[in-house]
Amino acid sequence: MLRKIAAALVIFCLVFEQSGFAQVAPQITVPAYLAGALSPDRFRPIHLRSISFDQATNNFNLLLDKGDVRDLRQSQLEETTRRLFEYFQIGLRLPNSMFWVNLRPDDPSNIIDPYLEKTELGKVLLEADLQLKKDLSACTSPDTKEGRSYWNKLYAKAEELFGQSDVEIPTMTRPWIVPGEIIMAQSGERAYVYKAMLKVMLEQDYLKDAPGYNFDDARFKALNEYSSQLIRAEILPKLTRDVNSAKRYAGLRQVYYSLILRSGINKSDSRNLPLSSTARI
Repeated sequence: MLRKIAAALVIFCLVFEQSGFAQVAPQITVPAYLAGALSPDRFRPIHLRSISFDQATNNFNLLLDKGDVRDLRQSQLEETTRRLFEYFQIGLRLPNSMFWVNLRPDDPSNIIDPYLEKTELGKVLLEADLQLKKDLSACTSPDTKEGRSYWNKLYAKAEELFGQSDVEIPTMTRPWIVPGEIIMAQSGERAYVYKAMLKVMLEQDYLKDAPGYNFDDARFKALNEYSSQLIRAEILPKLTRDVNSAKRYAGLRQVYYSLILRSGINKSDSRNLPLSSTARI
């Protein structure tokens, strides 16, 4: 019996030994979204993975990750490369302070930086922000299971604070997509992104001086904070998952990788950088 147990342990160790498992792991097809790691409509778009500058030819060399795209046509590759390289160049020429959008009906004059507004990159950011607000609305809709749970808990809290009085629940929730974990290697004139994650946060958590969250009645303040706690715990993890893997945010992730890689180039010399590039998958 002991020999059988020992043999089983040896087989187990051989199967899951590091080098062997590294070769087998990519073939595992258990859907990660069952554990909440990926969106059910997950999709990895073509995106920049690495960029280097060849001083001898005065040319950029791009390495593209083809993601989940199959049967990639040459025309598709050329158009995608042009667009991703354009995002990279915009990142070089504009300061970090310009890369923001904020679709707020109460502040229509402060939606996007005027320079970013003129670019295709700015359009992608606006579309992602609009999609995020739609997704938050869907998650808190009483027509869904999670939405009903959210409102039932919020109404129970309101009754605890206000009793049986009829009150309008003045909750204010503004989600932001912000940079998450980034792992990048830089060597000389080359930069390679190993990992680039985004995350979704509430505005009052990301901007400590966020306006519009002051309440004259302490009970309303407590109710709004309770609403925010529910969203942090029950909804933001799902939104973060979708932003990082759902197809509807694929364009945003393409922009994100391109902007990360621009940090591997000396921005002080950006005016003299060439406009040409070569790409490979």
